[in-house]
Amino acid sequence: YNMYVWFQWILHDWKHEDCVKIMRRCKEAIPAKEAGGKVIIIDMVVGYPVTQPNHSKEAQVLLDIYMMGSDGMEREENEWSLIFSEAGFSDYKITPTNGIRSIIEVYP
Repeated sequence: YNMYVWFQWILHDWKHEDCVKIMRRCKEAIPAKEAGGKVIIIDMVVGYPVTQPNHSKEAQVLLDIYMMGSDGMEREENEWSLIFSEAGFSDYKITPTNGIRSIIEVYP
């Protein structure tokens, strides 16, 4: 059976180092990819997809500015990728939605 951890608009609240710690704990809690293990993240990937409408890009920038008031931040794909690799994950897949968020599947 599939076993996964799900986050929605959580990791953007945390600094890079804290996200890596959270993701490491998730990796410990789920089985291998072959056994259905994955982490599902619903969050913004700044600039993804590249072909998104201008109003989506503007909303992403405004949310990033808003997050500057906390320890969090909105992240581009390369920043997400770095968190996942530092936490020991082997692969991820990003699926854009009809808005500013994407579905990110992260595999052990």
